[in-house]
Amino acid sequence: MFRTVLLLLALTTTSLAQAQVNPAVADYTNDIEAARTLAQTERKVLIMSQMVMTADEAEAFWPLYDEYTAARKKVGNLRVKVITDYAARFESMDEATARQLLDDALRYEQQMLKLKQKYVKKFRKILPDVKVTRYFQLENKLDALVDFDMAGEIPLIE
Repeated sequence: MFRTVLLLLALTTTSLAQAQVNPAVADYTNDIEAARTLAQTERKVLIMSQMVMTADEAEAFWPLYDEYTAARKKVGNLRVKVITDYAARFESMDEATARQLLDDALRYEQQMLKLKQKYVKKFRKILPDVKVTRYFQLENKLDALVDFDMAGEIPLIE
């Protein structure tokens, strides 16, 4: 039931560090990481096709993009943990686990917002605001697509 969700996790984030996966679903660790890598490559290609930059802008943008992508994956590792913990405990959910999962999910959202705010400042140093806004629009649209897919796959808690 959660296999699709575990693979969809790939679309949300990327970095060199591997996500902490609940041991109960550890069989999917390699699949999750492979899908995350593939999704990030596809994400970058899409962003390349949608961002029009001068040569100087592009020279400054892509290293910062790679840095931001790595930071997003580190934060996204918490999301992987939350979802794999949920998948592992779905049929035997207790109050303490439900509380922890919600707290961790909120912590993920807070960390991601803080990261975006940090990198908006960095991107503004190298690109005009219109281009920075376009870039974050692209990121938000891609994230929304992933969130929509996962919402359809993750069952509600009983």
